Amino acid sequence: MQNSTASRLDKLTNQVATIYQEFFGDLPIVEGQIVYPQMPAFQLDYFLQQAETRHYRVQLQFKAAPQVAPMTVSGHLQSDAAGHLILRSPQLTTIVTPALLRSVQRVHAH
Repeated sequence: MQNSTASRLDKLTNQVATIYQEFFGDLPIVEGQIVYPQMPAFQLDYFLQQAETRHYRVQLQFKAAPQVAPMTVSGHLQSDAAGHLILRSPQLTTIVTPALLRSVQRVHAH
């Protein structure tokens, strides 16, 4: 019972933090989508490597033209035999080009 309550409280806390960020955060919002800052290349590479080797579920945000909502997708990363980085999710499987990414964030399981 206590674990279930703690899990629900954690989820509610994360939702409140997300809503607060949307209303009061410094990050721009385009067409209802939060636009995360551009990560430096070394940081993107490091986070992608960690996500792949540790099998983290991640959220990737791709670059977009100004005033256009960037595409954000989540899933698990893996490499194929040719060395391509592949994102797999229940709705999508695609090759990821790191140069086209704006940010990488780990998605924590609740």
